[in-house]
Amino acid sequence: MKPFTIGDRVSVLYLSKSHGTCLAMNRYVVHTSDHPVYGQKVWVEMPSDSSRASFHITPAHPDFINHMDADPISAQTSNTLIANLDWHLAMASPQSTRPTWPAGWCSTRVETPLTEVERAAHAAQAALHIRELRLWRTEFALWEQSVMPEHLRGML
Repeated sequence: MKPFTIGDRVSVLYLSKSHGTCLAMNRYVVHTSDHPVYGQKVWVEMPSDSSRASFHITPAHPDFINHMDADPISAQTSNTLIANLDWHLAMASPQSTRPTWPAGWCSTRVETPLTEVERAAHAAQAALHIRELRLWRTEFALWEQSVMPEHLRGML
């Protein structure tokens, strides 16, 4: 497992106030420190239903936390593919931003706009995820056809 750095996009296991144990995807690493057994402790910005504070601290162990893009696209589960697709589509949009913490992880989160080059790279990644979903996940192709407007069918 590669080391975590501030700004990494991860999936993390956490305890929800209303749903028990959950997996949060597309969360951001805000801080790391040394851990004697696992190499790192990782602070992750959490969803509002987390039973802990806004940040969750976890050891850097694959049972608890993973990089969202750790596996090649062809080896990702359908859920991870869809979560990655959703994130890349959001990052490719004209007003997309990424979170930063210029004054440190305990400070205010600041949204920084992406450049056109970064947005284009995210659009290309989204296209790769769509291709993978269409090729190998028949349920995605069926869903896509069921929600796609009639005039677009056959164009994509």
